[in-house]
Order: sequence, then structure tokens, then C-alpha cells
Amino acid sequence: MRCVVLLCVVWGSLTGEAAAQGRQNSFKFYPFQNFQFNFDRDAPFKANDFGEQFFRQFLGDRQGNKQQLQQITVSVADERKIGENQFQMFERYLRSQRIKLSDKGRDAIYVRRLVARLRPLMKNHRRYKSIQVHIADSPHTDARAFPGGKIVVFRGLLGFVESEAALVGILGHELSHIDRQHQLEQFKNSLLAQKTLRGGAVDFRQFANFGQLMMKSFMTPFAADQEREADADGGLWSYRLGYDPLEMARVFQRLHDRDKNRQVPLPSFLRSHPFHIDRFKAIRDAGNKMIAANPDKQLVVGRDNLRQRKPFQ
Repeated sequence: MRCVVLLCVVWGSLTGEAAAQGRQNSFKFYPFQNFQFNFDRDAPFKANDFGEQFFRQFLGDRQGNKQQLQQITVSVADERKIGENQFQMFERYLRSQRIKLSDKGRDAIYVRRLVARLRPLMKNHRRYKSIQVHIADSPHTDARAFPGGKIVVFRGLLGFVESEAALVGILGHELSHIDRQHQLEQFKNSLLAQKTLRGGAVDFRQFANFGQLMMKSFMTPFAADQEREADADGGLWSYRLGYDPLEMARVFQRLHDRDKNRQVPLPSFLRSHPFHIDRFKAIRDAGNKMIAANPDKQLVVGRDNLRQRKPFQ
């Protein structure tokens, strides 16, 4: 659920930390694990140009630009092109790691049926008339959404969650990224940057080719508030479908227990996901409020449904 890719690699080069460490603080699987970035070779500027102010210039001041971003529209056709490009790059990377993708089989059918239940709850569900589901044959606890309506779920995630309720919440999180067009906000920010980034230590005309490379990379939004929005949608939508939203919260509690001794050396501005324990608390608190508002509502957990790959009826 949805992080920094090439930017994490760049920052990892500056701090001396491996970019792959970043995945420990998020749901996202970081590609380019063995990528070696060379500033003299790969960028027309110096390493010390990469300060926080630079990233704010290039990525945009999200809060300050929100009104401008809302005025930028992306057509359905363009969104699908962006999503397809990202998906193909991701698929090529998985193939290089000998990880196969499939849209067939019991797992794909099961996830597709759950997604079909969630899709009508999306605010823009008419824009996304169908959601394509792919299963990655890998033990990583990962799920990923792509603009236009595609998601990839790793078998490791299916094995890590302990109930259908938890899986529905996580799938809702991924669909929320699509519904709220979070990935497109990053694209819109890059368009705004073309109008505002001029001169200074880094000239945009020199930066253009490298910027295009980052834009084309399959990266997800850089803002933790987007992850919180997607978490909130995932918990709410699972509850509306009759599932226990606390099951989704427990996923992040277990991730925290697994990863609590692993720290990511990224500044808050570049941290794409809140910490697992903070996500657990936020989803738990929201879930408890929903349950308290209707204490007699019978909620589904669905451990057997998950194990048998048969959605609750």
C-alpha cells in the first residue's frame, strides 16, 4: 500500500542505507534492490542538490497545491495509459526476479469476488467499471494498486492475513488509492513542477530527462496522509459489507510486532507510510466507533472463508 521507489534509492545513496530497507516500514514491495545509483553518470547535478527543499519543489507542496491539483483533470484514457505503463514496468521487474503473475486460479477468483463486492462502494466506481486482479507468486506481504483499475496481490499477503475481514480491509485500502486517484496526484504535482521549477541549483531543463524517468517509474504517492485516507476507506468499506474492521487493524499490529526493530532512515517528508503501530491505532479507534454506534450488528470475521477461499455469503 501504495512509497518511494527511485527517490528512495537516491536518498539511500546519500545516507549510506540500502533502498531495500524502506519496505520494512510499509506494505509496499521495493523494486531495484540491487540498483546502484551514480550521480556523475545518472544525473546532471550534484548529490548535495538533493535537499528537502529540492524535493518540495519537484514533488510540490501538497497542502498548498491542493486547490490547483483539483483543477487538473486526467482523462480515463490517459489514466489507463499511466497505469498500464507502471504495471508493465512492475511486471518486468517481477519477471526478472522469477516472480510470476497470474489472473487465473483459485486465489485470483477469490480475490476478484471480494473486489467485486467492494467496487460499488468506490465514489468513482462508474469510472472504474471493472478491476483487474493479478496474483504474484511470492511470499512478500504486499499488495499494489495501479491507476486505471488494476491490483496485484502477493500470495504472502494472503498467507499473512488471518481472516477474510482483514483481507477485505486491505483490498479496500488498495481500491481507495485508485478511487481517490492518489497516484495521479503525484503525476499532477510533476506537471505543476514544470511550471514552477526554474533556475537555482538545479535547472529543470537539465533535470527533465531524469524527472521523466522518475515519473514513469512505478512509484506510489509520497504522502502519509494518503495512506491514512486509504486505511480509513478500507476499514469503513469492510464494515459496510458486514465485516469486523478490527481484523484489518490487527494486520498492522502484527506487522508492527514483526518489524518493530527495523528503522527507516527517511525524513518525515519522504516517509510514504505512517508507522505500523500508528496505523493499527487509527484503524482500531475508527473501528471501535463504528461498532459502538451499532453494537447489535453481527460482524463477519471469516477465517474459514479465507482458508477455503470461499467468500462469505
